[in-house]
Amino acid sequence: MITLSLSQILMDGLILSIAVGVVIIGSLAANARLWLHDYPAAMQAKVPPLTRRERQARLVVTALFLAAAVGALAYSGSRLLIANGGTVSFLTAYLHVFFVLNLFNLFDAVVIDWLLIAMLKPRFVILPGTEGMEYLFHDWGLHLRNYLKGILFCAVISLPTALIIAF
Repeated sequence: MITLSLSQILMDGLILSIAVGVVIIGSLAANARLWLHDYPAAMQAKVPPLTRRERQARLVVTALFLAAAVGALAYSGSRLLIANGGTVSFLTAYLHVFFVLNLFNLFDAVVIDWLLIAMLKPRFVILPGTEGMEYLFHDWGLHLRNYLKGILFCAVISLPTALIIAF
């Protein structure tokens, strides 16, 4: 019988969160401006646009982000197949991937956005020229909207991923 495993979903979600979280937090610490597009609009307006070198670095970070995400999802999909004797239905694969991705979405919203950026506010997340604007990190409506957008993104990305796993 093919079933979803909560423990496997939690473990795979943790693996995905750690893999991608290291890329996000590491790149924030190296140069938070690489994430300028994710900062509140008022902060973006206070700083110059990314330099050519920063745009190139952002491409590298994007590639690392995608490699970590794809690698973690490939590992998760292979574990799902092994646990189910080599075959799973599309629905099982879809739900598994959707829940794993949403664990990362929750990790991103709670650990990275809320705890790290909004509450702890380490110096490396404060963009030069935006000092004193940290109160903008407390726009909970923005964080909630981003989390809800993440759920929709997870729903869409889960489709092709589940097709690959199930077929």
